[in-house]
Amino acid sequence: MNYYNKFLAVALGGALTLPCVAQVDVEDAWVQLAPPGATVNAAYMEIHNPQLRAQTIVGVSADCCAMTMLHQTRKSGDKVSMEHLDLLVVPAQASVQLAPGGLHIMLMKPEQELAIDSEVKLTFSFSDGTTQDINISVKKNEP
Repeated sequence: MNYYNKFLAVALGGALTLPCVAQVDVEDAWVQLAPPGATVNAAYMEIHNPQLRAQTIVGVSADCCAMTMLHQTRKSGDKVSMEHLDLLVVPAQASVQLAPGGLHIMLMKPEQELAIDSEVKLTFSFSDGTTQDINISVKKNEP
């Protein structure tokens, strides 16, 4: 292999190993203030994926809590339960709504009680290894 081909192989090999940038747009994000003494809060938002391929969120963390999980509220008859989700797929050029009574992010084991108008930093981890931070406000009720 000549020098040019070796250089090209190294250059292309390096470019091929760069992660794709996972990027979503987040709108109308808010954390619902829990009653005093509660150990869980919930985050809601609209997540829009402008990319030409689906974006898969495989984890969420928050700077305010020891534990964060994606949940789906399920109703069966008169029973309501929450199902833990390992991932959330945001289809290409589409949106996913996280809202009370449906998909949401549970913020558990807070380091301190949240206050109205304080901010929480969420970090989304994507299946391609990238992360994205978003800051959202704590509200008493839906904005």
